[in-house]
Amino acid sequence: MAAAETPEKNICSRNGYMHVYPARADVVYLKGEDSVKGYYFGGKKAEHKFCPNCGSSISVDPHGAFGEEDMVSINVRMLQDVELDQLKVGTVDGKKFGAPYDPK
Repeated sequence: MAAAETPEKNICSRNGYMHVYPARADVVYLKGEDSVKGYYFGGKKAEHKFCPNCGSSISVDPHGAFGEEDMVSINVRMLQDVELDQLKVGTVDGKKFGAPYDPK
């Protein structure tokens, strides 16, 4: 894994995501996939998936809302044995995915 993105100014930044974008076919849950919960935030375009036990943000499935039908976003912070300090990390403007997060 060589690159990841941290979002700015949206719910993903509030949740601490560090996104990587594998093809849907390349994502394999080793255990617990049946217990993962999801919700739609803001514009209801993408399903945010989280652990119902600890609340950790696991992934975002845009279901093609942003033109990438076969892509999902995985929070690399949730992967085992990944050295975060070894990743090349860029930023992405979260506003391109919708309005900034506003909890009010």
